[in-house]
Amino acid sequence: MVQLKPLVLALASSAFFLSASAGPCNICSPVNILQDGDFEGDSTPWQLDDGVTIVANTPIANYAQSGTHYATFDVANREYTQRYGISQQLSGLKPNQPYTLQYSYATTDDSGIHDGGLDIIHYLDGVQVSSNNFPRQTLGVYATERVTITPTSANPVLKISVGGSGDYYYGATLVIDDISLGRLCQVYGKR
Repeated sequence: MVQLKPLVLALASSAFFLSASAGPCNICSPVNILQDGDFEGDSTPWQLDDGVTIVANTPIANYAQSGTHYATFDVANREYTQRYGISQQLSGLKPNQPYTLQYSYATTDDSGIHDGGLDIIHYLDGVQVSSNNFPRQTLGVYATERVTITPTSANPVLKISVGGSGDYYYGATLVIDDISLGRLCQVYGKR
């Protein structure tokens, strides 16, 4: 008679070893829901406020994180309470499910920041869902913003709004590139 118990134990321990060494397991594959998040297309999915433009790299201003285009927010010499944003109508989201919004940003002119700094606020359908305040940064060095947002409708409007504040804030210029929005994956297992 064949003894199956040692064979079952050997297979079980091999399966445990493989799953433990393989690391976490994602149960979804995030897909970028945004259109033209790298600004390399015609930018028609985006609504741009005055003071926001999509620009191409030049020999003097080469700020694209990838590709050759990026969004620039000219909050230099502006009223400190004024905000400048880009927005896009999204579609096909699952309400009450978390999504990850991610992009790269850099300050390219901070000559007007003497006290205070810049802030980026994220809105879904006009409701603030997160914000990031930061003081002067090293010019032209990108940072990554990553936030979890949870829409309450399937077709919300996403807005990324930039402003400045402080007792002696007179303006700055910020660039944003490589915006993505994907469904947040749940991870099981630990490394």
